[in-house]
Amino acid sequence: MNEFLDNLGKVMNETAKKAIRASGDVVELTKTSLNIKFDEVKRESFFKEIGKIIYCNYKDSPASASDDVLDFCRCIEEIENAISAQKAKAADIQNKKFCVNCGVILAKPVNYCYSCGTKQPEIIEEPEIEEESCCDCGCESDEAEAECDSEVLEDLGELNNLYGVE
Repeated sequence: MNEFLDNLGKVMNETAKKAIRASGDVVELTKTSLNIKFDEVKRESFFKEIGKIIYCNYKDSPASASDDVLDFCRCIEEIENAISAQKAKAADIQNKKFCVNCGVILAKPVNYCYSCGTKQPEIIEEPEIEEESCCDCGCESDEAEAECDSEVLEDLGELNNLYGVE
């Protein structure tokens, strides 16, 4: 009977660990999605500024292009790289990948894209390292985890203020 209870305890312990990892993935996916949306909003504001600059330059001198446009284009490129990295991270959390040619989301084992037919590179899986911290910041205590959660809520509040959501 003791052996049965010991085995039951081990199974319950492993199940609890898996549930904790899964909930951590959900939190990480939510943070990643929030970062994507925030970067997309920033990118859109730069698009608007580029449009204003181009139009004003056009009104003044249709043949001229300014350095301001180049600066904004560089900023947009940086933001698009950040969005791509966040989308790749979200796909990885969901155990998916993106087609290297057309960007369609694929299951990791897929060798050829079902949309464009491009051969996909082999994914080399790194061994999973079990972390003791609540998130990427490296904190290890409940107090630090609460602080991380409050930072995420502050970021969400900033986005809500940006969109005028109460």
